[in-house]
Amino acid sequence: MDKTDIKLDRFGNVDVDYYVAQAQQLRREYLSQLGASIKTKVKAFFRVEGAKLSGGHRHSASH
Repeated sequence: MDKTDIKLDRFGNVDVDYYVAQAQQLRREYLSQLGASIKTKVKAFFRVEGAKLSGGHRHSASH
């Protein structure tokens, strides 16, 4: 389908169901990528914070 082509239903009207289904699929893909990105960033944040906390704890335990 060309970018200027509009999908029509059997009555010649804009096929709204087709475009709604496309939008839902794009939304699912976006949210999936967003969730994966957030998960990665949260894990990285706690990994860094955990390293800082455990590093500080070991240092104070040696005194």
